[in-house]
Amino acid sequence: MKISVNMGNVWDRATEFLGDHLAAILPIAVLAIVVPSTVSAIIAPLGAAGGLAALPVNLISLALTLVTVWAQLAIVALALDRIVGRGAAMQVALRRLLPFLGVLLVLLVAFVIVMLPIPFVLAGYGMDMQAAMANGAQVNIPPAAAGIISIYTIVLVPVLIFVGARLALLTPVVVCERRGLGSIGRSFALSRGLVWKIIGMLILYGIVAGVAILATRTVFGSVLRLALGGEGLITPAGVLTALIVAIVQTVFVLLACAFTAKLYLAVADARGTIVEPV
Repeated sequence: MKISVNMGNVWDRATEFLGDHLAAILPIAVLAIVVPSTVSAIIAPLGAAGGLAALPVNLISLALTLVTVWAQLAIVALALDRIVGRGAAMQVALRRLLPFLGVLLVLLVAFVIVMLPIPFVLAGYGMDMQAAMANGAQVNIPPAAAGIISIYTIVLVPVLIFVGARLALLTPVVVCERRGLGSIGRSFALSRGLVWKIIGMLILYGIVAGVAILATRTVFGSVLRLALGGEGLITPAGVLTALIVAIVQTVFVLLACAFTAKLYLAVADARGTIVEPV
């Protein structure tokens, strides 16, 4: 079934939602996205340094990531216009967190399986995988293996982009329709006929968000280091830079959550799909 969805109108509805519901969104965004992102960035050097601090830092980072995922589900729930109030959205997000994580785990396993040919090719050409993991970029990849991997990557990247576009509605489906693994097929069905529009929006969003975050990190990081100085794994300049970058990242996270929710509603309406209330 061919449908017509105006992406410009979807963006307008997303930004309108954020403006109209800022009072409800702001506490979730600050406490469950900005703060966890800032703390994760601050403690990341401690984990990278290794030693006894690595394990607790990684566990804390994982917990903070889960909080951020929950916050994104809550924003999506609010943007779906099927519930009223921040409290109700937070409850929906909590109920759908485990199913959503389960779906993500399955997709992660699938991605790992797709990537398995690369280490197999390297091992087949006599590359010491243990040495590669220990030395990273210092190991030399056999030329023949590099050629095969390059061809595989060239073929794989467009496939991953296509699959990513077909899964663009995964989060609102999990939140709104109370689906688990069935949300993967449902997202594929809903996004049929919209792949190129979604890919275009993903590319535009990725460029704008990437440039904004990189510019923020570079400019503010440099200025704050010059102004505040400091040495060590955690410095005042690093803390302030992490906070500012987290705020910019949160803006784009909110836009992405609102957009996917409004796109889901637009597609469901265009297809005449009846969904269960959240």
